[in-house]
Amino acid sequence: MSTSNLRRTPALLRSGHVRRFPAPPSDAATVIAPYALQDHSIDRLDGRQELIKAFLPLSDHHYRMQSIGRYGDGHYECCGLSDGFFIWFGDVNFHTPLSLHMSFPDLLQVHVASHGDSEYVFPQGDDFSLEATNSSIFIHPAREPATEATFAGCHRFVSISIHREVLKALYSGSELELPVVLRRFLNGDLQHTLARPLPLRAALLRCLDDVHACSLEGHHRRLFLQSKAVEILCQAIEALEHAESGSIETTMLTARGVIKAQRFLAENFITPPSLEDLAHEVGLSRSGLCAGFRKIVGRSVSDYTQDLRMQQALAMLSERDVSIAQIAYAVGYNRPSSFSVAVQRHFGATPTELRRRGARRDN
Repeated sequence: MSTSNLRRTPALLRSGHVRRFPAPPSDAATVIAPYALQDHSIDRLDGRQELIKAFLPLSDHHYRMQSIGRYGDGHYECCGLSDGFFIWFGDVNFHTPLSLHMSFPDLLQVHVASHGDSEYVFPQGDDFSLEATNSSIFIHPAREPATEATFAGCHRFVSISIHREVLKALYSGSELELPVVLRRFLNGDLQHTLARPLPLRAALLRCLDDVHACSLEGHHRRLFLQSKAVEILCQAIEALEHAESGSIETTMLTARGVIKAQRFLAENFITPPSLEDLAHEVGLSRSGLCAGFRKIVGRSVSDYTQDLRMQQALAMLSERDVSIAQIAYAVGYNRPSSFSVAVQRHFGATPTELRRRGARRDN
């Protein structure tokens, strides 16, 4: 039966788009992605054993299962690679649309499918559809309500889930190489779930085929799946960067220039160069530096320089034998009054108040 024959009367979403599938009923299941390995087990399917035809544990936190039921049938495999890092893949046919609620707090998901039809409606009312061959990335901030999801037709997919803290550890010291939206996720700045389609790269589809065709068993299979999970993650992040920028080469050149500018400003924030001189120093145009700085750092060059000055001033305020006037001159202000205004605007307190607070903490 084709997917189009399964659809009911579409509903209007809050965002104004037409929904392709009905909303999950109030008693629909809620799938919650666990973070810890010990929480990721078949026990979560208690009460729904009728959906499972065969279950084969392969090792700790690694299993295959074949499902059968009124919604559809197929086989899945799940492998927990570490706390907060999972690969999940399968080939399943939904006889009728399956609607449920999905919650993946603080997780990044990469989804690649050669077949499938699905629709996601997020708590803020936005919708996201995946049909046929596709690849996409989902970013779920903490404490975001569950997403409504519907699956229909034949699905052949591989999905990677990685917790924010695991991604942060993987890119520790190299965060600037990540797309802006992922840096916002790592910093805890995202307020709502985001879904982005990715350019459909041959490398991602090859990974999907490699995973499904793997004939290895035992620990060899686990290591193979781990390598593919990392490859899919890296390919997806690069594809996301390409989708956001339109050119990976230009983005990397800009990123290197911005990183160099940050280092240069860290050494020269007291008497910073003009934008033209800074751009020349790092090998970018003035407009390229300004646009790249806002995109990569999230602030303008002048705001970043001001932050450096303020952080240095805050550190110096803890030194009792240095006057506020001396600190003002030391961080590049010609008048102490201008320095006091800048500190008040930045910290919401005067230099004297900040010094008193520091003294109270020390006591």
